[in-house]
Amino acid sequence: MKNIYFKNALVIILGLGLTITSCAKKDVIPTTPINGLGGDTWVAGTIDTYLLNTYVVPYNIEVKYKWDPYELDISKDLVPPKESLVMPVMNLVKTIWIDPYDKLAGNGFIRKYSPKEFVLVGSAQYNSNGTITLGEAEGGRKITLFVINDFDKKNLPAVRQMMHTIEHEFAHILHQNVLYPQAFKSLNPEWYTATWFNNTNAQANLQGLVTAYAKAGVDEDFVETVAYLLIEGQASFDSMVTTVNATNPTAANILKQKNAIVISYFKTAYNIDFVALQAEVAAAIVKATT
Repeated sequence: MKNIYFKNALVIILGLGLTITSCAKKDVIPTTPINGLGGDTWVAGTIDTYLLNTYVVPYNIEVKYKWDPYELDISKDLVPPKESLVMPVMNLVKTIWIDPYDKLAGNGFIRKYSPKEFVLVGSAQYNSNGTITLGEAEGGRKITLFVINDFDKKNLPAVRQMMHTIEHEFAHILHQNVLYPQAFKSLNPEWYTATWFNNTNAQANLQGLVTAYAKAGVDEDFVETVAYLLIEGQASFDSMVTTVNATNPTAANILKQKNAIVISYFKTAYNIDFVALQAEVAAAIVKATT
C-alpha cells in the first residue's frame, strides 16, 4: 500500500510541475473589448430616450437597433438599420399595432402579451429556398423586423407588409397563450405543405387560404388570416371571397368560416371586439401614412 501511495504522490508532484511550467508561459491578452462583453457601450441619445419612454417604461418592450450579430443568424448577410429610420418605424408600429389594442383591450394587454424584444435589421434575410424573411418571432419573446432601411411611410404596400408581419407574429403569441378553436384545424388541412412557396396567393385563395404562406401549416393559416383581416381589412377580404366564390364556392365558404372563427376567438379568448379592432387599425393606417 505504501508503494502505491508514493507512486501516486510522485505522479501528482510531476503533474503539478507540468502545470506550473505551463502557467509560466506568457500569453498575450487581447485589449480590444468584445461586443457583448464590454465593447458595445454608448452614450444614450435621442433615440434611446424615445424608446425608453415609448416602449420600455409603458410596455416593458426593448427595441434593439444597435448591431448585435448574436441576435441574428450569423450565416446570413445582413446589415444594420439606419438610425435615422428607427424612430419613424417604431412610431408607426405604435400607432398601428399598439394604440388600437390599448384602446379596446386596455393599457395592460400589450404589456402582458407582447414580445419583450424587437430587433431591427436594415436588410431582408434571403433564404436558400428562394424565400425572403421579413419578420420572425422566437418563442413569443422576440420579434425581428427586417428591411428597415427601405422604410417609407408613404409607401402603403410596404407599410402594410411590415405591419402584416407584426400582426402575424403577435397572433402567434396570442394563440400560444389561448389556442384557437379546433374547428379551424379541420377546415382544409389537405392544402398545408412545406413547399407553400411554390404557390401564388391567388392559387391559395382558391383553396380557402388568404395567402400562399397560410399553406405552411394550420398555425400559419390562423395567424395569416388574423393579419390579413386586420391589415388588408374586411373590404379586401370580402372582395377576395367574392372572387373565389365565382370559381370555387366551397373555398369561399371556408374563408367565411375562418373569418367567423377569428371574430369569435378574439371575443372569447380576450374579450376583444375584433370588428372594432379592424376599424381602429384601418384608421391608424391612414393616420400613420399621411
